[in-house]
Amino acid sequence: MIYRLLGELEIGQDGQLLRLPGGTSLILIAALLVGVNRRMSKTDLIRAMWGGDDMAEAQLHKRVMEVRDLLAQIGRRDDLRTHHGFGYEMRAAEDEIDTLQFQRLVRDAHEAEVSTRTADEITFLRRALALWRGAHPLSNVPTDAFHQELARLEQRRRRAAARLFELEQARGNHELIVDDLIQVAGLYPADQRLCELLMIAQYRSGRPGDVARAYEQHTAWLDAETNGAPDSLLRTFHFAVARGDEEAASQAEAAIIRRRSAPVVAVASVPRQLPRAPELIGRVGLITEVVRLLSSGTRGLPVVVISGAGGIGKTGLALRAAHDSAHLYPDGQLYAELRGTDGPAADTAEVLAQFLRALGVTRIPDSRAERVATYRTLLASRRVIVVLDDAATAAQVADLVPGSAGCSVLVTARERLPDLADAHHVAPLEPLRPEDAAELFLNVVSSAGVSLPSLDHVDEVVALCGGLPLALRIAGALCVHDHPRPVAALARRLARQGPEGFAYGQLSVARTIGTSFERLDAAARDLFLGLGLLPLGGFGPWTAAALLDGTGADPEAALSQLAARFMITSSESRMRYVFHDLTRAYARRRAEAEHPGAVRTVPERVYRALLTLTRRAHAHLYGAEFDVVHSGLPDWDGPVEVLAEVDADPLGWFESERENIRAAVEHSADLGLAEISWDLAVSAHEFYTIRGYHDDWQSTHSAALRACRAASDRLGEAMVLTCRNQSALVASQHVDEATSLAEMELAVHLLADSGEGQTYPHARAVALRTLANALRRRGFLHRPLELFGAVLADFAASGDRAGWWLAKRFIGQTYLDLGRPSDARQALTEAEAAASEAGWTRLLAQTRYWLGQACLAEPADLDAAQVAFDAVYDIFGDDDGLGRAYALHGLADVARRRNALEVAEKRLLVAAAIARDSADPSLEGRVLLSLADLRADQKDRDGQVDALRQATNVFAQGGSAYLEIRALARLAQALAAQGQGKAADAAWKRVTSLEAVLPEEDRLHR
Repeated sequence: MIYRLLGELEIGQDGQLLRLPGGTSLILIAALLVGVNRRMSKTDLIRAMWGGDDMAEAQLHKRVMEVRDLLAQIGRRDDLRTHHGFGYEMRAAEDEIDTLQFQRLVRDAHEAEVSTRTADEITFLRRALALWRGAHPLSNVPTDAFHQELARLEQRRRRAAARLFELEQARGNHELIVDDLIQVAGLYPADQRLCELLMIAQYRSGRPGDVARAYEQHTAWLDAETNGAPDSLLRTFHFAVARGDEEAASQAEAAIIRRRSAPVVAVASVPRQLPRAPELIGRVGLITEVVRLLSSGTRGLPVVVISGAGGIGKTGLALRAAHDSAHLYPDGQLYAELRGTDGPAADTAEVLAQFLRALGVTRIPDSRAERVATYRTLLASRRVIVVLDDAATAAQVADLVPGSAGCSVLVTARERLPDLADAHHVAPLEPLRPEDAAELFLNVVSSAGVSLPSLDHVDEVVALCGGLPLALRIAGALCVHDHPRPVAALARRLARQGPEGFAYGQLSVARTIGTSFERLDAAARDLFLGLGLLPLGGFGPWTAAALLDGTGADPEAALSQLAARFMITSSESRMRYVFHDLTRAYARRRAEAEHPGAVRTVPERVYRALLTLTRRAHAHLYGAEFDVVHSGLPDWDGPVEVLAEVDADPLGWFESERENIRAAVEHSADLGLAEISWDLAVSAHEFYTIRGYHDDWQSTHSAALRACRAASDRLGEAMVLTCRNQSALVASQHVDEATSLAEMELAVHLLADSGEGQTYPHARAVALRTLANALRRRGFLHRPLELFGAVLADFAASGDRAGWWLAKRFIGQTYLDLGRPSDARQALTEAEAAASEAGWTRLLAQTRYWLGQACLAEPADLDAAQVAFDAVYDIFGDDDGLGRAYALHGLADVARRRNALEVAEKRLLVAAAIARDSADPSLEGRVLLSLADLRADQKDRDGQVDALRQATNVFAQGGSAYLEIRALARLAQALAAQGQGKAADAAWKRVTSLEAVLPEEDRLHR
């Protein structure tokens, strides 16, 4: 035994007792040992040592160092652990501290009692009582800060002693126990049970004179402390012994023994224990539901459980519903705080004793089983509502549930209690809506008599509270306390201090979250703190698996524990979880304080796992890697079920992780994790292309580019520049054509200059093809055609079939621009075959759109074009997205050529609207060009010019120079046909300006 509290506080090992300090240092040691193996906050320790909160933390740190130096003398310095940013913890094994050993032995004795192993029970009780070295625990520590904890210890001692003496008396061992009884009864003269046992033991041991002295000691205490009279049966026994009347003494003794197993009930009382209920805002529906459930008591015992996170308002809801239902329970209301999250949980046996006293029982049965039986017997014919606040487990609650159908039980807990039989669980409480949150905050302020001169910045304060009623009440109290300082100052302070700033009196958001944190096991704690270091919008099983990788812990069990205790909130879709804002801030600040090195290592580990999953999802879009070269970072060996989820639905997985990918790219860049940042960005770019998430595309690639340049990562910089200059992003106006062309020239240069182009021929192929496409958008035609052809072999060698397909498709489009439709059809037919063979439905549709356009070129093959565009419509016709717009555009062109002008017009107008709403200026402009042809066929020259002007503007805004040139040329021709020579000349002048950068062979020849 190293730490001894059951008497004077002693610390020692191997016969060496330490000389303990005095004053606050001694109180600190006592506080840590009373809360052994439990993290204690700095605030709680300061209160215990100095009786208030106004002592500087530096003084606490000084005393902690003194205690560590003291423990170092016996090699126990590390028993005192620091939890940075929170507090301290004293760690000790059960056999190293007498309080824990005492409690274990008492539990062992109870188990022996239940299984009727009387000899074992006596042995355990004797060993437990032998640990006590004095009258009271910590008798040399000058404070009453631990009064409640020590009183509970002494109460257990008295019960254990009384039980041991009863068992020995039943065996006839009166003389064996009489001296021990004299000592224990002397410590607790008010305990009638101990007095009875002592008097009987003395009588049976032939000491009638001692019986009188024991009786007089007990009655003297009663007279002095309570002015009460001794028990009548005890008095009868005393007088019978004093007279020497053995028969009367034996009868009185037998009556005393019989009475021990039967409770004494005074005049039936009606308990009214409910605390005052607070005014609730935004919970009308829940109050109504709980009251309705409680009103069903006549149809069976309702047990209603209200669960939710700390500070969410469970107790307030329970009390409000209990008060509103009180008229249905005329025999009273019982209330108990079970302290499930605040220190040691309440002992059910003690709560039963409290309830029995409230119900009029004057003699509480000794054993828990007897108390349960008495409690249920008393409530069998009564209608009572029982409110049990802050339950730790279902086991703590079970014995407090009456057996009567006329009673009801209302339980609050910070976790679901699925093992509580026949209970109805109300839907877990959620944060208040913003309007309700604001009302609650203002009610707290106004009820204190404070009138705010302005409501400016109230919304800021309310938003920082995140709809948490506890935070709102604290913020309201702080606003009143700070009055007349402006609300803006409070908003700034709360934003700066985070959860720790939400503290007023005994209310504290940080402490509330901390008490839930302390009940987690080691794996769940690690997961909670690790998640706090990740700026992710949500997380799932993969996140937990990555964070706990290599620890041996079960990530799903840890995740489930956090969700069950409302440390995180679960979403039913795709097993997603999120933090409340204040909980996230608490986790982050605590993790940063306790594990500063994890600020980089944890995100790195998790983002590498996310990178693996993103790579995998990208590869499964087309069955192989497409348009991307990865960094040299190895893949994460993730759980099979996590990988299977990605494989089954890569686009769905991308969608659910979209926000996380963006956050991870940007956070990795901030942390200097360049390889993760750029690889993650480029691995996601095709997803951004498919779904049209151009803002995400631009944001991630800009962050990754910044990281690459800071790290001088040439391959990464080249790949980021390549991927962010894909035509879809450029067309969305996030990158203009001139910038795009310059960046692609730089990407190719970086690969050539660093030798990466030789090391990674696939990277070179992607970069050159993207450069070629950028040149084509600027109006270059012959050089892009050469570059597209040059990269086909590299795409084939790397296994990037989709990359080969895209290069081939671009060759076909370039031939179209050059006016060589036959060559275009040949190239596009080859691309069509590749997409068809691979089963790429979306890519096949894209190819057939362009193949249809080639069929429309002179000489027109309308039947082949119709087949191609019908195939596109078969794939996308039921959607409202861009695919449908492309199909309608092609079908409209065929209809116009066949003189179905009304059909063509309807299709073109729908296609133009979709393209405009989807921010695809290239398609929108081409549709407008077709509309101009339609207006010409309709002899509507003004409409033709108007459509051409619109097309020109759309191409100019989208940065598509080569399309703008062609639209301007057609506009100039149309204007000239109308006799608008000056306007036509202006259009041709603009064409000349745009073509100035082009070689002669790529210019229009008028």
